[in-house]
Parts: sequence; structure tokens; C-alpha cells
Amino acid sequence: MNSQILFAGVDVSSETLDIHYNLENGKELTLQVPNSPVGHKEVVQKLGTRCYVMEATGPYYLRFAFVLKASGADVRLENPLVIKRYIQMHMERNKSDKKDASWIFRYALEQKAPVWNPPTEQSLKCNAILASIDLYSRQNTQLSNQIHAFSQLPADTNEIIKGLQKTIDHIDKEMAKLELRLQQILQSWKAEQLKCLTTIPGLGKRATALLIIYTDGFTKINNHRQLIALAGLAPREYSSGSSIRGKRGICKMGNGHLRNVLYMCSMSAIKCNKACKDLYERLKAKGKRGKVALIAVCNKLLKQAFAIATKLQMYQSEYVSKKPEKLLGF
Repeated sequence: MNSQILFAGVDVSSETLDIHYNLENGKELTLQVPNSPVGHKEVVQKLGTRCYVMEATGPYYLRFAFVLKASGADVRLENPLVIKRYIQMHMERNKSDKKDASWIFRYALEQKAPVWNPPTEQSLKCNAILASIDLYSRQNTQLSNQIHAFSQLPADTNEIIKGLQKTIDHIDKEMAKLELRLQQILQSWKAEQLKCLTTIPGLGKRATALLIIYTDGFTKINNHRQLIALAGLAPREYSSGSSIRGKRGICKMGNGHLRNVLYMCSMSAIKCNKACKDLYERLKAKGKRGKVALIAVCNKLLKQAFAIATKLQMYQSEYVSKKPEKLLGF
């Protein structure tokens, strides 16, 4: 059991904060406040600088977590899936915000949740820009599909198509502005890392930007294995006893957007990146399927990116690692 005395389990929603906490005499209480500056201030005044544990649920916890951190509190953040499995393990049949807060409190007593380190302002801005670009891109695809569908109708739809095309043109302009703004932030925030990462053959501008943003300038990870797991590219085995022999593949519990971009980069890397090309040809010669070899190339790109970004060195095509390379199950 955790040795710290005062804890608070926080269930976060867009409008309210449900908190289950204890007192020094061991008594447990609950509190519900609005998820607003007024509610945040009330929590700090009533509960003080104790250990607060909450789930990483979208953007709704961020403002409260920043307020707690500024007050000197110990803020801990846990993966919602971990909390969900913990509750299921105890055979809980009911669900409510108040009950979830009590289970998070109990989890805090028994387990040690990871310490939350506030993301930088640049990282938050870049993530917002990426989300906006992704939204615009999906809207463009929908509009383009609709234009194609209308063009097949046996009726005059030119006026409608022209209106949709104007919307697409406007979205394209907004996307270009966001892309430019993203590059400006990266240049002022992580110029040296950006410069070094762009020297890796096959790793495009989008992949470089995503790696810097999702790792908060490579401060959220300590080694290349964590980076591979972040992208959902770590090999996975599924077997049990003599009867269950699942197909081996990758564990996709990671950032799907980053994984998709890296997969496209791997197709370019096997042509212009010597280390990636050699790895791909070696795996193909062993009889590995093309997709399996490309996933291994993705991991190779991430290893190169981690080394270059953390050491702030340019890519060296003739560099040979002193350590024997492990292919992580490929």
C-alpha cells in the first residue's frame, strides 16, 4: 500500500469534478465541484496540496491539472484503460461519476500512478493545429466524395458542385495557413532537433513534426523502445499452452496517426536510407512478407530518430552501431 497519507481520486467530466478524498484521521469524504476556475479554486482551498490521481480523459483534465501543479500538489495521471481494468478486477457492477472517483481513490492507495509532467505551451498549440488540420482533411475528403456523387446524377447540379468546390478551396487555404504556423512554432521551439531530424533520408516533414510534437521534444520518452510503443509498432505475441497460437503482429496500442505516417515513410526509406534498405533486403531474403519488413523499417527509422534527436547530431549514412542490432521479433 502506498505510504502517503492524503489522497484524492478525481473523476473528470466536461462540466464537473467528482472527488473522493481522505482526511488525516482516516475518514473518507466526497466532493463535487464545477470543472471551472471557481471549482478548481474551491478544491485547492478545501483539500490543499495532497496527491491527486485522475484519468487522462481528453482535454478536460488539463486546466485542473495545471491549477493543481501551480499550487504545489502532487498530480498523477493514469491510463483510463488501467483504471477500467482495475474496477473490473474487483467485480464492480455499477457505474457513476461518484463511484468512479472512489475507485480511483482506492487505486491511488494501492498503486503508484505515474507522475504528471505538464506539457509545454508549444506542444499544446501544435497538437491543436494538428487536430485542426486532420479535421479539415477529413472534411475535404467528404466534400470531394460528395462532388463526385453529384456529378453522376442525371440532373443539373453544377451550381451545387461549384459551392462545394468553393468550400474545398477555402479549406485548402486554411490548411496551408495552419501548416505554415506549425512550421514556425517548431522552428522557434525545437529548431536544432528539427534540423537534425530532417537529415534522415525517408523521414518526411510531417513525420518529423509529429515525432517532436507527440514526444514534447523527446522529453516524454527515455529510449527508442518507448518511442516504438508510442507509435503502436511494438511486436506482440499471443499464445497460451499448446492450443492457443495467435498470429504474431504489432501491438497497435499507440498513436495510429503517427504509425500511418511512418509506414508511408518506410516505403521511401527503403530506397534512399542505406540502413533501412539493407534491413529490408535482409528480411526479404529470409522470406519475410513485405509488410512485415516495412514495419521493421519503421522501427529502424524510429531508432535513428531517437538517437539523432537526443544527441542533436546529423544523420551519418556510414554510421555502424557498436551494439548488435535486435530486430524486436521480426
